Amino acid sequence: MKKTVKNLTALLTLALAAPWALADAASELQTRLRKVSVFSADFTQNVSSANGKQVQQGSGKIQIKRPNLFRMDNKKPQESQIIADGKTLWFYDPFVEQVTANWVSDAVNNTPFVLLTSNEQSHWNQYNVQQNADTFVLKPKAKNSNIKQFDIRIDGNGVLKGFSTIEKDGQSNLYMLRNINNNDIADNLFRFSVPKGAEFDDQRKKKK
Repeated sequence: MKKTVKNLTALLTLALAAPWALADAASELQTRLRKVSVFSADFTQNVSSANGKQVQQGSGKIQIKRPNLFRMDNKKPQESQIIADGKTLWFYDPFVEQVTANWVSDAVNNTPFVLLTSNEQSHWNQYNVQQNADTFVLKPKAKNSNIKQFDIRIDGNGVLKGFSTIEKDGQSNLYMLRNINNNDIADNLFRFSVPKGAEFDDQRKKKK
């Protein structure tokens, strides 16, 4: 009987402590991210299927400027751009000449990259965060998210080492960073204008 009571007490303690642990991990991650206000790096991307087989490799460049400015230029195997200007998240695919625009607040559930530069608590509230040393595991609270998990590797000095996503179907995307620097980045690099002739899918109007 005493053993049962002890086990129940231990389980209750863990249950009560869990929310605090998640909150502490989220706070620690945000603290580390805030230590670096400007960041750019080249990346290589490895895409693997749910069974771990590599299916594609890519490369590109990522640029971050706090708060709320984000840009990812995918160069290989196919060019595309993801740009967050603080309010709108733009996705441009020049191969098919198509632009999609979403409010960042609506897109963060499926595009967790913007959390790397976001100070908006409403964005962070959409994820549960756990910490294992310098790796932070983010899982969306919404069941309809296309993302199953987003991992961020960042050290205590705020230096971003890499990140990865696991999609709902099990496909994983690993981003490895190199040529990291903290030189200032012009704000106009985070502005986007729809190219002439491109098809424009404005999801912002459909959700307001």
